[in-house]
Amino acid sequence: MKPEYRFPAMAEDRGLSPLEGRPRSSSRKGRQTFWSSSHFCSLLDGLVGLRQSGLLFDVVLLVEGRPIQAHRILLAASCDYFRGMFAGGLRETQQNEIPIHGVTFVAMKKILDYIYTSEIELDLECVQEVLVAATLLQLDIIIGFCCDFLYSWLDETNILEVHHLADMYGLEQLKARFRSYLLKNIQSLSRADVYRQLPQDEVFRALSSNELQVNSENEVYEAALHYHFSPEQVETDQVYLQVSQQDNLKMLETVRFCLIEKHVLQRLHGRLSPCPLRDLASEALKYHELEILQPVLQSPLTQPRSTLHCILGFGGMFCSIPYIDPEPLFQVYHPSWGEWRTLNAAPGPQMSNQGIAVLNNFVYLIGGDKNTRRFRAETRCWRYDPRHNRWCTIQSLQQQHADHCVCVAGGHIYAIGGRDYSNELDSVERYNPRTNTWEYVAPLKREVYAHAGTSVDGRIYITCGRRGMTYLRETYCYDLAANTWTECAQGPVERAWHGMASVNEYVYVIGGSNDEHGSRRDVVKVGCFNTVTNTWSVVSPLPAGHGEPGVAVLDSRIYILGGRSHDRGDRMKYVHVYNTETDEWDTDTEFTESVSGLAACVVLMPPAVIAQTKSWEGSKASWDDMVENSEDSSED
Repeated sequence: MKPEYRFPAMAEDRGLSPLEGRPRSSSRKGRQTFWSSSHFCSLLDGLVGLRQSGLLFDVVLLVEGRPIQAHRILLAASCDYFRGMFAGGLRETQQNEIPIHGVTFVAMKKILDYIYTSEIELDLECVQEVLVAATLLQLDIIIGFCCDFLYSWLDETNILEVHHLADMYGLEQLKARFRSYLLKNIQSLSRADVYRQLPQDEVFRALSSNELQVNSENEVYEAALHYHFSPEQVETDQVYLQVSQQDNLKMLETVRFCLIEKHVLQRLHGRLSPCPLRDLASEALKYHELEILQPVLQSPLTQPRSTLHCILGFGGMFCSIPYIDPEPLFQVYHPSWGEWRTLNAAPGPQMSNQGIAVLNNFVYLIGGDKNTRRFRAETRCWRYDPRHNRWCTIQSLQQQHADHCVCVAGGHIYAIGGRDYSNELDSVERYNPRTNTWEYVAPLKREVYAHAGTSVDGRIYITCGRRGMTYLRETYCYDLAANTWTECAQGPVERAWHGMASVNEYVYVIGGSNDEHGSRRDVVKVGCFNTVTNTWSVVSPLPAGHGEPGVAVLDSRIYILGGRSHDRGDRMKYVHVYNTETDEWDTDTEFTESVSGLAACVVLMPPAVIAQTKSWEGSKASWDDMVENSEDSSED
C-alpha cells in the first residue's frame, strides 16, 4: 500500500511539537525536509521488541560458556569494540558464535540491556564486574555510571578497594572520584584505621590541595600526624615525646604552619624537643612576628586553602545612611550566591572613594574621603588579610589624597594625583611593602583628580579626570624603570569619576560623567585602549550611568558596581557586567542599598571566613546608629 502523505499542519496529531513537524530546511522551491525526535525512541523500542520476541538475531555471544543472542548491527553501532570486530574485516565477521573473554555473564547481560534500552541497573554485587566489562568493551558512558555509583557508596570500608580498582584498570574517572572523597572527608577519614593504609602519594596530594575541605589548618596538621601516628598517640600527646631528628614525617610537609594561629604554634613549639617538626613551628612563628612583611613573604605554604575568588566592596556613600556604623562591615559577592553578603572585620576603615590595591592577596585601602560629617582627604592607610579576616594599619601617606587612583606595579603600590580639597595634586607616592614606607617618585606632567588607573605588564596607565572645572580625555603611561610619565593617545571622550580595568593587554575606561552638553550628564560610551598599539576603540556602551563606581575583574568579566547617575539624579544599586570576549553587557545581582564611591577588588577567600558572611538585610537590621541622610557626594 502506498504510504499516505501527511501535511505539516498535521504534525501535532502525531504527538510532535509544532517545530518538529515543520520543514527543517527548504533548499529549493517545492521540496521540504521533515524530522521527528520521536523516531529515535521508536527505533529503540522496535529493537527491544525484536529482542523480546527472539526475532532476527544474527550473532551469539558466548560468555563464560553461556550464549547471549544479539543483533550485530546494534552492537556495532553502540560500541567501538564490536564495531572493530564486525566491521574491521576480522574473522568474527563470518562467525555465528563469538566467545567473549575477560567478562562475566552477568556483566555482559547488563551491558546488552543498556545497549537495547539505554538503561542499566547496578548494585554493590555486580558493579565491579560491569565496570571491568565496560572497560574492556570501551563503553565510556557505562564506566561513568559505575564510577558515579561507586562514589555514592564510597566510605572508609571500601575506599581501599575502590582505589585498587581505579589503579588496576587505569580508570581516571574513578580515581577522580576517589580523590574528591579524600578532599571532602579528610577530617573523619584520618581517624579511621584504613587511612594509614592509603597510598602515601594520594594522601600527600590531598593534604597539599587548595580544595581540601577543612575549617582551619589545625585540622590539616592533625590529619598529617594521623598518617604517621595513631589517633590515640596524637590525642594523648605521645607524638611530642616520640618525634625525633630521625623521623621522616612526610605528611607534615603539606601543612601550612603559617596559617595556624600564633598561640597554637607557641604551645606546639614549647612541647617539642629539637626535631624537624619543631623547626617547622619555629619558622612559622617567625612569620607571625613579621606581620607587616607578610605580603612579601608569601609562598604556596602561606596561601589560603580555597579556590573561591570573591568580589569585595569597601566603604562608600549610601542613599539611606552614610557608612559610619559602629561595625566596620564590607560587602562580599560570588556569582554562584545570587546575593551580596556582608562581613565584619574590626577594626576597619569607614570611608568612601578610597584607593584600593591587591598585592599577593592582601587588600590595601589608601587615603580617600573621611565623610562622616564633612569631606576630608585622608592620609591613613589600611591592610586587610582575608586569610584571618583581619585589618591592620600601615604607614600613612606623606600627604592627603582624595579623588586619586591607586595601582600596583613591580611589587609596589602607587598613589597617584587627586586633591586634598585645598589643592589639586600632581604628586605620586610609592609604597614599599618591605620597609612599610612611602616615597615620592616622578610627578605627573600636570595635576589631575577624579581620574582612574590600572596596570598592564608592569606599566601604569591613567586616563581622563578633571583639572579645575575642565573634564579631560588624556592618557598617560608610567615606566617604572625610567621613572617617567609619557603621554599616550587621547581617549574617545572627556570624563571624570569613572572606572578602569585591564584584561590582557587591553585597558577599559568605563562610566563617569562630564558636562559636554552644558550640564552634568552620565558618560555611557566605553573606551578600549590597546597598550601595544597605543590606539583607542569604542566597544558596547554601558546600559546605564555609573559615576564613582566600584570596579572589579573576575574571570575576565568586568563588574561595574553601583555609583551615581547624574541623568537620574541619585545613587544607584544596579550592577552591570561586561564580557570582554563577546563585547556584551549583562545585569547582575544588585545591591540592597544604592551606593557610590565603593572601593572594590577580587581576592581569594577561605571557606572559614566565607562562613562568617551574612545577608545584607540581616546585617542592616543589627545596626544601632543611623544618620538620616548621607552627606553630598564628593563630586563637585
